[in-house]
Amino acid sequence: MLIAISRHWARYRLAYRVLFFSVLLLGIYLGMRPAPPPVPFKFSMIDAVYHAGGLFVCTLLSYPAFPRWGRWWRAGFMFAVGLAVEYVQSFHPTRSPDIHDIYANTAGVAAGMLIATAVAFSARRNQ
Repeated sequence: MLIAISRHWARYRLAYRVLFFSVLLLGIYLGMRPAPPPVPFKFSMIDAVYHAGGLFVCTLLSYPAFPRWGRWWRAGFMFAVGLAVEYVQSFHPTRSPDIHDIYANTAGVAAGMLIATAVAFSARRNQ
């Protein structure tokens, strides 16, 4: 199973990299534009869901896109992206950085790392 996953990742690595950078740039754009992203429905924690979900997806996509990155490098890079977005928001007059967004970013990265580690462990165990 692990060999089949590796072959799939190697075959479609360019597509995964394009998808990774597309999601990453979309998140950076939405985080750095002057107005907050639109809210599709009334939910008080929708901003936290955006932050955690975006970095969760980016963390998962980083595995097939860049398989040689180490775990700590991957987690650190994704966390730094979240911090950079919050930092840039401090310069917009209509946006403000929030510590809860940083917590949501961290939760998204941690969940992505946990899922990827569990899948890798399961694949190695079933070999």
